[in-house]
Amino acid sequence: MKSIYAFAAVILISPPFFATAQQSSPANSQATPLATAQVSAAGAQQTAPSKSVAPGTPSQPAPKVAHEANFDAERAQANQLYLAGKRLEALPLYEDLCRQDQSLAVFAERHGLGLIAKAGTLSDPKQQQAIYMEGMGELTRAQKLGDDSPSVINMVSTYSRTPFGVVTTGSMGTLPLTIGYYYNGSPQAQPLIQQGEAAFKHNDLSTALKFYLAAAAADPSLYSAALFAGDVYFRLKDFSNAGVWFAKAIAIDPDRETAYRYWGDALMQAGDNAGALVKYEQAIAAEPYTLSTMSGLKQWGAQTRTALLIPVMHHPYLPRNNGKITNADQFTETGDGRSSWLVYAQSRLAHDPTVIFDQWVMGGSVPNTPEVKFVPNGYVHTLAEEVDAINAMLADVKKNLAAGTVTEEKLIPELKTMLQMQKDQMLEPFILLSYNDAGLRHGYPEFRTAHRDQVVAYIDRYLIDHSGTPVTQHPNWVPVQPPTN
Repeated sequence: MKSIYAFAAVILISPPFFATAQQSSPANSQATPLATAQVSAAGAQQTAPSKSVAPGTPSQPAPKVAHEANFDAERAQANQLYLAGKRLEALPLYEDLCRQDQSLAVFAERHGLGLIAKAGTLSDPKQQQAIYMEGMGELTRAQKLGDDSPSVINMVSTYSRTPFGVVTTGSMGTLPLTIGYYYNGSPQAQPLIQQGEAAFKHNDLSTALKFYLAAAAADPSLYSAALFAGDVYFRLKDFSNAGVWFAKAIAIDPDRETAYRYWGDALMQAGDNAGALVKYEQAIAAEPYTLSTMSGLKQWGAQTRTALLIPVMHHPYLPRNNGKITNADQFTETGDGRSSWLVYAQSRLAHDPTVIFDQWVMGGSVPNTPEVKFVPNGYVHTLAEEVDAINAMLADVKKNLAAGTVTEEKLIPELKTMLQMQKDQMLEPFILLSYNDAGLRHGYPEFRTAHRDQVVAYIDRYLIDHSGTPVTQHPNWVPVQPPTN
């Protein structure tokens, strides 16, 4: 009989080396050779990264592949232009390469980034938006082909934290925009930021810094001015002043992750790995559901050769009819604690007989407000509901352990993990960071306000292996694979 459980108490992540785009992580100016190969130099010969497919996953139509006689020459020319930083010149070549071969993630990525670069040169807002959206579509296609390069992750993350991104993903629990995202500065500061950006694009760092500092003086509440000043100090290798300005950005908006992550990069470059870890943990606590947030911790894990862990809990299949579980016979106790899942289900159903056990989408709307906050209009799976259900289940487990109908030796590993988390008072951050759905994510900002330190403590205790075991000796470790040529 197929098991009703699918669980792993701990899964190891083999942290990849990251080299990110300019405004995603300043540390990528020190990209490792492997990262450079993954992001750029793999170029003309890179094939789509392989991805494991879960059993039962529906097969997808094979991407179109129809190479023409000039394909190899065109690919080499496009790669040469792209690596020389000539994205707009490479754009028509990658457009044609994508027409001939839709199976290569690197083509989709570079085509998408080229389109986004082109959008930045257009003056017509409607045309600019259309080209930008086409570029984002190509980056999404690259992701589906297995591209998890930092440039793609950064762009998709950036898009998700725009008003349009929140509007389109708010029903899935996207966090509302905070002041660091939606406030563009005073009329006095805005032209200074623009002049700083223009100088930065030409790698004139001293001029860029002058304008960013002037913008920050003109408007001390402008997050981007403080963030960009810190970034330039980082690139000038003035890590102390970089930290000062990242701290100013955090003071403006402690709920945006970027300045924490940038500060962690600066501390890493300064040789302070312990300090960097704290900042990366704080970045995750600020925005745990943004793709780019984990890149700092992964980078730290790679450099320090430390395993990163994810506690995982999948509840068994819980079908019901008219408010009652219909597969209760599969929960007959065998000594491993499985019967206690019925207590969990009954607690959830007590809230509402039509409760959604895994709420991936909420019903609601996004009012036209600066923070672009999703407002649900129906059932929302709350943290209080989930904690009540898990505590009821764990109370039942403890009762059965005391009675001897369940034994420690047979107890399902997930239940052991949750019992320890309950003892450590870490159930809430576990639920919100490692076992969440749209409804639970929607409630995260309220929890973060009062329990940020608890979230950071959970990350440090449960997501990082402090045992000192070399990452390469971990039984589940998989080494980073170079691109296939």
